[in-house]
Amino acid sequence: MRRFSASVVARAMPVSRYRLAVAAAVSAFALLVLPGCSSGGSTSGPAKASTSSPSSPVGQTYASKAFAVPLTIAVPASFFKAQPNSDTSTLLTWFTGSDEARFHKVRFLLPDALYRPGQTAPEKPPKDYLTYLRGLSRQGATLADEKKITVDGHRATLMTDNAEHDLDGSIGCPQTQGVPDPGGDCFGFGPAATGRIAVIDFSGRTLLAWAGINKGASDESAFFAEFEAMLKSVQFR
Repeated sequence: MRRFSASVVARAMPVSRYRLAVAAAVSAFALLVLPGCSSGGSTSGPAKASTSSPSSPVGQTYASKAFAVPLTIAVPASFFKAQPNSDTSTLLTWFTGSDEARFHKVRFLLPDALYRPGQTAPEKPPKDYLTYLRGLSRQGATLADEKKITVDGHRATLMTDNAEHDLDGSIGCPQTQGVPDPGGDCFGFGPAATGRIAVIDFSGRTLLAWAGINKGASDESAFFAEFEAMLKSVQFR
């Protein structure tokens, strides 16, 4: 049998067919060496995505159980667990529980009573609660950074609070029976913590929401930003 060299074969083939054969061979070689094109255990984009860990959730949804104003809210996973520390008819609370962040708390309160500074007996919250709250500045409270917002369509006023000395019971008391202790059963402004409080007009009823944090804490801005995000997520049911 007569044998021909590759060069002879190439000369014997029509030019167009020869070029097509060369192009096909080059394409096949490229498919084998280019990354991400083989069907085996490659390091292509989809393969990497399947092995990467999912990002942490930014929030967890909680639906109140006993709170008298039923609501659903997104709770920031960076600060709290979804389950609150208390869910009663008048109080909804989240806090970290650590000594280093003992004032890192978020509360929703339907105040049943309050103590005006210097008074020894509780009284019902005034109808114009916002005017009352602003008036605490004459008793050593500092209120700043005030702005108007809405919480699920309800008008609200948001401000930052602090105080020169303890104003026990000045914010309000959740108890509905007996005489609450202003220092132990109620909430008020004080020098150890800085707060961001929202006074929400809920169909003529005062609903308070506030975040408290250790005064001077390095994560204050992030904590208050998370609190405002919580307020935006609220849906009343």
